[in-house]
Amino acid sequence: MQEYIESGSIESCVLGLADQAEQQELERLCAAYPEVRAARDAFEASLEASAMAGAIAPPSSLRDSIFEKISHSTSTVSTPTAAIVEMPTRELSSAVGWKKYLAAASVILLAGSAALNLYLYNRYQQSDSLYKDLLAQQQQLAENNSKIQTRLSELKTDLDRIKNPNFQPIKMTAVNNTNSLTTVYWDKSSAEVYLLVNQLPKPEAGKQYQLWAIVNGKPVDAGIIDVEPGDGLVRMKNIPGAEAFAITLENAGGSQSPTLTAMYVLGKV
Repeated sequence: MQEYIESGSIESCVLGLADQAEQQELERLCAAYPEVRAARDAFEASLEASAMAGAIAPPSSLRDSIFEKISHSTSTVSTPTAAIVEMPTRELSSAVGWKKYLAAASVILLAGSAALNLYLYNRYQQSDSLYKDLLAQQQQLAENNSKIQTRLSELKTDLDRIKNPNFQPIKMTAVNNTNSLTTVYWDKSSAEVYLLVNQLPKPEAGKQYQLWAIVNGKPVDAGIIDVEPGDGLVRMKNIPGAEAFAITLENAGGSQSPTLTAMYVLGKV
């Protein structure tokens, strides 16, 4: 039920955005699951609170104006004198008085209708804004959860490789006082090479680190390094046989041969 609660279906039904089938489904779930009913009640309460907080009351002068018109209408109704006894005159006076009362009542109804429409419109605006905020938050949470799940999967895969007895860890320590440390995980049978950057100084602009494998006494390019410490294992070029691994700092894009004076780490197999 938690997945249904977080899907946004409750909010859509409460706001009248869902079709009849979704409305019926919500009623069924509310009857069967107290947590669904509680989620619906909580959302309705939040909408009510938001609408009341932002509601705009009609001007206080409007009521005084209405009652002043009623009072004026009452005071202007003529009272028949004893000398006037003709029936048509009394009927005409009574009709005119009722028309004034009806006009005053119409003013009251019109003002009340305007205030009610303004209140309902304000509630709609508040509810629509809240609904959009909730959808945005739900989407952001879903994206964050997806990123976390992806990262956890990558870390599990890295851990499995590290624990795999076919992968030989080769610790490469600093040379030339560079205060650097990296680790190569090499599978001799498959020739796969993975690099873990423990610590490497940030290269200056226009420079990149490059991994080398020493094969039969000669350096072989094992790939450009474009990672940060903590990025996990990074797949490099396959090396079928190696005596050692080293990392040098080269111009961006890599080099055909290593710059030995710019070597940062070295590790023997």
